[in-house]
Amino acid sequence: MRLGINGWRIHGHRTGVGRYLLNTVKCWSPEFTRGTFDDIRFYSHLPLDRGEIPVPEAIRHTQLGPAMRMLFWENLRLGPTVDDDVLFCPSFSRPRVTRAKTVVTVYEATLALYPQYFPRNHFFARPEIYVPIYRWSAQNATLVLTTTQAAKNDIMKAFGVPAERIRTAQLAPAPEFVPIRDEAALRSIREKYFSADVPFFLFVGKLTPRRNVPMLMEAFARIKEKHRLPHKLLVAGMNTTGIDLAGLAKSLGISQHFVHTGYVPNEDLLLLYNASDCFVLPYSYEALSLTTMEAQAVGVPVITTDVPGLRETTGGHALLLREAAVEPLAEAMLRIAEDRQLHRELSETGLEFVKQFTWERTARATLDTLWEAANL
Repeated sequence: MRLGINGWRIHGHRTGVGRYLLNTVKCWSPEFTRGTFDDIRFYSHLPLDRGEIPVPEAIRHTQLGPAMRMLFWENLRLGPTVDDDVLFCPSFSRPRVTRAKTVVTVYEATLALYPQYFPRNHFFARPEIYVPIYRWSAQNATLVLTTTQAAKNDIMKAFGVPAERIRTAQLAPAPEFVPIRDEAALRSIREKYFSADVPFFLFVGKLTPRRNVPMLMEAFARIKEKHRLPHKLLVAGMNTTGIDLAGLAKSLGISQHFVHTGYVPNEDLLLLYNASDCFVLPYSYEALSLTTMEAQAVGVPVITTDVPGLRETTGGHALLLREAAVEPLAEAMLRIAEDRQLHRELSETGLEFVKQFTWERTARATLDTLWEAANL
């Protein structure tokens, strides 16, 4: 049996899908995959530097040029070319035409269920374009793979996929996300980003509307104005929607206390999680969150919203907001900053909860699903 992998997302800045894909295939050594596929092929549009992208040597790489956007490449190059028994498609969609059975990872159906949370002026979040593609792909995949029960429920509701064709492989923080007690290193990373050794709230993720970064900034401004907190706010993530963060910070009076940085390399991100006083994720809706798991894995308390996916992802070991709004968010941030017993409890219980999730477990569940599809 031969397995093909759509590896387009593994190149460039690895956020989301790229991190999931790499952390999964890194586990697929010959020993790990023994008894399943005889041949695993990794397809992408660019050369594969295994020094930078540590895909196991036993997984053969095939470059299918030319380089083009994923949906075009997937349909014009990947689908018509592969002759594998199963094609693993880790990014919501599968080719329209392929001889292989397909397993598609669908992380969520938020774009279909809550299109109001996505920017209308952003081509790559247009529900009228992408929802039909994702729905067709889910409905026509041999099996659908997802990451939480909340996501499974959403996929059934939004795309009409029956429960018996959906499998779950829960994600995990990467192994390098561990508690760091090196105070010199933590002080150094604070000074790098703030030019001072100060406590700070941390947000990590793309600045899409449902992630409510302006709301976070307003809540932060409110507690800075009313209380003598030494904290700063760091927002780490690509500003994909063009929010005028500097202008907003100025209008809120927090310019001296707010830092935005784009994509952060893993070595900095690990230290930033560890050096932060609290991780804040005020999503309006989310079916899963890898960043909350990363924060819990280093022992940092989490503030997020009480929606099914985030409650499931954190195990409830977070300060859960009754709604994504300025007032409850400001109250939660102030509470975490001042109540050190609560801070310690959430740190300890979150860290213990997330220990059950590993990429070996994710990789095994993913491989089992692919092998099941091969034998259907």
